[in-house]
Amino acid sequence: MTSPTAAAANPVPARRNLSVFLRTWHKRAGLFAFAFMIWLGASGFLINQSAEWGYDTARIDWPVITSLYGMRASPPREGFTAGDAWLARGGDDVFLNGAPIDYPVGEPVGMIRSDASGQTLLYIATRESLLLLQRDGSVYDELTPPILPVREVRAIGTTGNAIVVEGAQDTLVSTDGGLRWNAMGNRDVQWSTSSTLSAAQRDMLAPYSMPSLPLERALLDLHSGQIFGDAGTWVVNIVGLMSIWLGISGLWMTLRLQRQQKRRAKA
Repeated sequence: MTSPTAAAANPVPARRNLSVFLRTWHKRAGLFAFAFMIWLGASGFLINQSAEWGYDTARIDWPVITSLYGMRASPPREGFTAGDAWLARGGDDVFLNGAPIDYPVGEPVGMIRSDASGQTLLYIATRESLLLLQRDGSVYDELTPPILPVREVRAIGTTGNAIVVEGAQDTLVSTDGGLRWNAMGNRDVQWSTSSTLSAAQRDMLAPYSMPSLPLERALLDLHSGQIFGDAGTWVVNIVGLMSIWLGISGLWMTLRLQRQQKRRAKA
């Protein structure tokens, strides 16, 4: 038969076991949450500084990050051809023979090649202007109204060696490279139309066609774990629960230690 003295002693080992359990898991949870707390603190700081440091307008195209969003390089599928030159637009850039044109170019509506000006030039038509390029891709000139008497260019083509542009109301022709324009008569025009790019051409444009996203969005999604989907969100949730556990267990152990110290002081 168990004596009253032994029964009264049972709660002491139970409390001691609970204390050991709490200390053990307090340490484990602390080590696990330590690295995540550093990142959460650092990313939170960067998010708060986002506007001041320009992260709210900056964009990134890092493959490691964009792949987490399922974003892949998407080169254009169509472009324009004139002789041995080809033109395509990808993202915010316009490319000639696979290299970006170092000049602001609008949405191309066509491209032709002509030597009506006395030298062989490429004429790239956009809605607002004609951009004249030399064969190496360097900018020779840009024709805008009133030299180009068309408010909106809808198409560009050639008739013989002359340049033809189609506007909203008129179709005009120039035989001197775009300096003088006359009304188009009854002539056959070879209009510039888009065509499908080859696989080799698309491969050349792939490095320039990486998608991008705002840096601030990436920081927010990394901070919340959403960039890794449901798994990432749950990891952050678990870290939050561990923080609660660390607070409660730490408080319990502190209070218990204080009670023990008071008992020893009275003894």
